Amino acid sequence: MKFPPNNLLIKSLLEYGLTDREAVVYLSLLELEVASANEIAKNAGIKRSSAYVVLEALKKKGLVGVSEDQKIQEYVATSPEALLYSIEWEVREKEATKTKIEKILPELKALSKDVKEKPKVKVFEGKQGLINALEESLKSKEKIIRLFSSAENALKLNPEYWLLYGQKRIELGIKQLGIMADNPAAYELFKMGPKMFGLIFIPPNKYPFPVDMMITDNKLGYLLSDKDDITTVIIENKQIAEVMKVLFDMAWKESERKGKKLKA
Repeated sequence: MKFPPNNLLIKSLLEYGLTDREAVVYLSLLELEVASANEIAKNAGIKRSSAYVVLEALKKKGLVGVSEDQKIQEYVATSPEALLYSIEWEVREKEATKTKIEKILPELKALSKDVKEKPKVKVFEGKQGLINALEESLKSKEKIIRLFSSAENALKLNPEYWLLYGQKRIELGIKQLGIMADNPAAYELFKMGPKMFGLIFIPPNKYPFPVDMMITDNKLGYLLSDKDDITTVIIENKQIAEVMKVLFDMAWKESERKGKKLKA
C-alpha cells in the first residue's frame, strides 16, 4: 500500500532522518514482513529500480536485512525497536561529546578572547553625539589620548565645553598627544587645556586632516564633518587600536623633526 505524505508514521520517520522513499519502503517492508524488491516496489508504489537503491540505503542504516534462504533475494525489516535504540545511542554519544566540550570550554575561550575579538562599532550623530564620544575618552585606563586633528571640526562645539573637557581630563590625569594642522583653530583649541598636552603642528598643505582621529585604550574615534553635520564613529578592537597606536607613535617621531612642537 502507498502511504500519504501527511501520514503520522511517515512524518515521524522523516524526523528520525529517513527520506520520503526510505520511509515508505521501510513501512511497506514491515507490512510485508519478508518480500522481494519487486513486491516491495509494488506495495510502496515506486519503480523496482528505485526500490533497489532505497533498500541498499536502508541496509547501510541498519534498518533492512537480507534473507539468504530463497533463490530470489528477499528483504526483511529490522525490528522497529532498532529506531529507538539508534536514537538512544546517538543521544548518549552527544551527551558524552557535550561533557568533553564543557571541560575544555575555558581553554577554548582563553584562546579566542584576544585573537578573535570582533570589532564593535558605535555611530553618534550631531554635536551631542560628539560630546558623548568625548566623554567616553575620559574613561581611558592607559591615561593617554593620541589625536590627529585639524581642530576646525572640533571647534564646532561650544568653547565652554572644551574648557570643561580639558579640566576633566587634567583632573583625571589623562595626558593628550596631538598632531594637528598648523592653523588658527589648532592654536585656539590648545589654549583651552594646555596642561598635560603635547602638541605638534604640521603643514596642512602637505598633511591634510579631512577626518579627525582619536585613539584611547582599545578604541578609535573618527570625527566626520560636512558643513554643520557631524558624525562620530567609535571602533572598539584591541588589535586595530594597537596598530594605530604604533602608527601614531611613528608619526609623532617623524613630526618632531619636521613640525612645530609645543608642550605644556
